[in-house]
Amino acid sequence: MGGNVVKRWMVVLVCLVCVLGLGAISRARVYIDITSPGGTRVPLALLYHGPEEVEKVARKDLALYGIFRLINPQAFLVEVFEEGKFADWRTIGAEILVVADGQIEGDEVQVTARLFDVVEGREVLAKRYSVKVGWERMIGHALADDIFRAFTGERGIFSHPLVMAVKIAKGVREVVIMDPDGLWQEQITHDRGIALSPVWSPDGRKVAYVSFRKGDADIFVHDLETGEDKLLVGGKGSQSAPAWSPDGRYIAYSSTLRGGNSEIYLLDLLAGERKRLTYYYGIDTSPVWSPDGQWIAFVSDRSGPPHIFVMSKDGSQVKRLTYGSYDVSPAWSPTGDLIAYSSLEKGRYYVRVVTPEGKNDKILAEGESPCWAPNGRYLIFYRGLGKGRCLFLTSSQGGGSVLIKQLDGGRVDWSGKYH
Repeated sequence: MGGNVVKRWMVVLVCLVCVLGLGAISRARVYIDITSPGGTRVPLALLYHGPEEVEKVARKDLALYGIFRLINPQAFLVEVFEEGKFADWRTIGAEILVVADGQIEGDEVQVTARLFDVVEGREVLAKRYSVKVGWERMIGHALADDIFRAFTGERGIFSHPLVMAVKIAKGVREVVIMDPDGLWQEQITHDRGIALSPVWSPDGRKVAYVSFRKGDADIFVHDLETGEDKLLVGGKGSQSAPAWSPDGRYIAYSSTLRGGNSEIYLLDLLAGERKRLTYYYGIDTSPVWSPDGQWIAFVSDRSGPPHIFVMSKDGSQVKRLTYGSYDVSPAWSPTGDLIAYSSLEKGRYYVRVVTPEGKNDKILAEGESPCWAPNGRYLIFYRGLGKGRCLFLTSSQGGGSVLIKQLDGGRVDWSGKYH
């Protein structure tokens, strides 16, 4: 993707205009507790007239949240909302009503949406969205996220894109940016080789990743505004698993720089200095940061099979967290209270979570390579399905998972920025 295309993608939501901001949301009587796994889904009616892409995206996002039951429009008793009249919506069992109307004016798509608590018969939220033609999906994401926040008090997840390396052809993996619902993706590297382990910068403007374009595994940074790639860490040895610190100053990564053994290093992007953090004969890899930037979780086989460890950002205070037969792919929750990881048990991978103190270890779902949503309430992960590999979404509380799409991809990173 060229830099100009990416730049338009990055700024398109600047055009979203709020009539009543999220701070003006009035508390709905219908309130959904997403900390209770397997709870009853709240019936929601979406009455929409306008460009089809908006409704398509909003409906899929609302379904993926797993807390709403979307009522089939064929069950609606009216096609137009009448101000203050909720009897027809109560009759079909709706507890939430979303009334949205969209139109195209020139090169812009405009959608006005109103959100109602049917139980109490009052308006909860009103918003107007405006984007350039061709970006209708962004309104669908924003609408679904606003509905989610109005009834849970939690930040939505679908306006925050994913980045991952996917198989494009035999022997070719490229970095792509993808919407969390899987309905849109765009390729940002064109090496015609192997790209791995992409991660977002904290400001959402760059992506660090591993590429073999120069022969060995090196770490590059792709600037989403200019479309340019820059070599960040190369030279002797193989570099892997970059991880940006929350403040954007450091990148932790794994390297075989000395002796062919994989160790974890810390690169100070401001000073240009590199520091080695681990000094063990075993393999140390896959560093990830705590949200406060003070700790790093990582994988090490120093105790035999690979397990999850944590250490302070200077390499001290190392502590083992897991004791499974094969534990890899740590991911630290944005809320800081849990670390997700993959554990191989009797030939199957499971997504598990454990506290940073190594307590309350439990299974969330069958799958591997977990990645947290920016609100810390959901995770995305891979699971084999049939002959393919698929992305799934699950709650941090467990209680089932939802298929997103079939995709032969690798490590996923979820942007904390609203795009």
